[in-house]
Amino acid sequence: MSRGGSGYDRHITIFSPEGRLFQVEYAFKAVRTAGVTSIAVRGKDSVVFVTQKKVQDKLIDPTSVTRLFKLTKFVGMLVTGLSADTRAIVQQARQQAAEFRFKYGYEVPVDYLAKVLADKAQVYTQVGRRCSRAGVGRE
Repeated sequence: MSRGGSGYDRHITIFSPEGRLFQVEYAFKAVRTAGVTSIAVRGKDSVVFVTQKKVQDKLIDPTSVTRLFKLTKFVGMLVTGLSADTRAIVQQARQQAAEFRFKYGYEVPVDYLAKVLADKAQVYTQVGRRCSRAGVGRE
């Protein structure tokens, strides 16, 4: 329907013949193309995660490249994929954690933070513009 000369769809709600959203498929492809492997193991009272450190260009300072981020004193995040997307998601996670702490007076539960971020990502697959907290599109 909207396949342009670039091979990508211009609309976010175009489905493949298999019934999958093309934009979601493109996101999975971007993560695979990054070529970074990450592994996490959860114990009873601990978490360990390991990731690769790939420097994309010899002009980039290797000490500035990371995929591990501290969100709060007790919560960290490991991300893969494109670095621009990473920075945006980490910033959103930190903001959500800070708002939760301010509003309720204790640290954000990790499952709550993951759900909020996943819900926001899901809305972005359905609406092609910035979304307010209520999930309604607004510039």
